[in-house]
Amino acid sequence: MNIRIVPASLAELLPLQLETIGINVDQEPIERPNGYPYFHWLQTLKGEGELSMNGQTWRLSERSGILLAPDMPHRYEAKSDLWQTGYITFHGSLTESIVQAFGWNTVERFQWEAENDRVSKTFVEIMSITEFGGDPSGWHSSSGLYRFLTLLRTDARTESKPSMSKRLQRIQILLDWLEKEYANPEIGLVQMAKQLNIGERQLNEKFRELFGQTAYQYLIQLRIRKAKECLPSKPEWTIRKIGESVGFRDASHFVATFRQKVGMTPETYRKLYGTSAE
Repeated sequence: MNIRIVPASLAELLPLQLETIGINVDQEPIERPNGYPYFHWLQTLKGEGELSMNGQTWRLSERSGILLAPDMPHRYEAKSDLWQTGYITFHGSLTESIVQAFGWNTVERFQWEAENDRVSKTFVEIMSITEFGGDPSGWHSSSGLYRFLTLLRTDARTESKPSMSKRLQRIQILLDWLEKEYANPEIGLVQMAKQLNIGERQLNEKFRELFGQTAYQYLIQLRIRKAKECLPSKPEWTIRKIGESVGFRDASHFVATFRQKVGMTPETYRKLYGTSAE
């Protein structure tokens, strides 16, 4: 039995708005020469299928799916005796900006692991929220949809990149080490690269890919974060002492860096949050 849920139409367009969500127990061949008017997510629940677009073909096995931008001509069909699919179509006032912020192309294929299949679980949760008119405002399914897209970003790998979770695992030793050693002013790229037994250039490539900054910039941000924790909670400490406690060699460097990153001086930040903050 196929399931197709169409949420109530809203007068106000949400940032992310669900148009339809459903399951096809036995997916029939679909051909759309003009594409679909909204963003279209298609995933395999059981069996295997194939989607073609612009002369390219993608195989869709279990725990894989494809996200298509609006109006992209495509066709798909089963490649096994039974192909069970799940789908989501969505739009919204900020949808294009959100998809672009995630760094995705007009067509993106995703694959994820069976051990912790949060993607499929969240898909089912969104269906449950919207079934039987349980979300008349649309906001609950909208937040579920954002969580679903976020899981694609973190838990699934694309054709060109492993999942963010996998990439984070590969540098977790270094991240844990920095959490303990950030206060050491001697730490630099050489020491950080040694923790992973890789070169400094490769280290920076990994950090740019994950965090959009170099490894040393990540360390500076970590020190600033630790300083922001200390400033309100340790009113008896001088600005110099707090700067030294998080790894800055002198007060002037600490103050200048803090102002650049936070937009105010450490003293102003301390007053903003109160000297007796816990």
